[in-house]
Amino acid sequence: MNSSAKTELIEVHIITGFLGVGKTSCIQHLIKHKPENERWAILVNEYGKQGIDGSLFRSDEIIVKQIAGGCACCAALLPFQTALNQLIRHDKPDRILIEPSGLGHVDNIVKLLQDESYQIRLHLNAVVCVIDSRHLSLSKYRYHELYLRQIYAADLFVANKCELLTEHELKQFDQFCSELKISGINIHQAQLQLEDIKKP
Repeated sequence: MNSSAKTELIEVHIITGFLGVGKTSCIQHLIKHKPENERWAILVNEYGKQGIDGSLFRSDEIIVKQIAGGCACCAALLPFQTALNQLIRHDKPDRILIEPSGLGHVDNIVKLLQDESYQIRLHLNAVVCVIDSRHLSLSKYRYHELYLRQIYAADLFVANKCELLTEHELKQFDQFCSELKISGINIHQAQLQLEDIKKP
């Protein structure tokens, strides 16, 4: 593939995390600081509630597609894939942010996006897992199957809500990243920056 073709690829970011860690707030912060020359799409799959409210972003530069009614990314990939294909073919955004359900199997989404048919259309950036470091010491999180699947699918850990953490909890996050050999960053009040997640 030549360099000119590469520039036409749609940038894709998966931002996952367990329920309540603030991943929706992170995406909202990214949207508020979107480069003016980019058209973005947000693909949201929330279990039992709405995530990103599309009505908040009535703009030609922001497209929001929601997959309602359950966890499409673990029970059946078809609704997710259909919505993604519509974005690629009809909306043609420069960048797609994907927020899987907090109960979803993000590794299935990653596997889908690594299919050859998508590799010629999409450039998948680092899979971001937003973490509340206070959960790291709680067995109900650390040993939960879905929590672990998110952790092991991630390329980058983001410790959110650092303004609420103790020094011990901050060190615990650093140790967690070191043990898994995954890069980690600390943010306050969901202030995730686009430059933080532009990683191969």
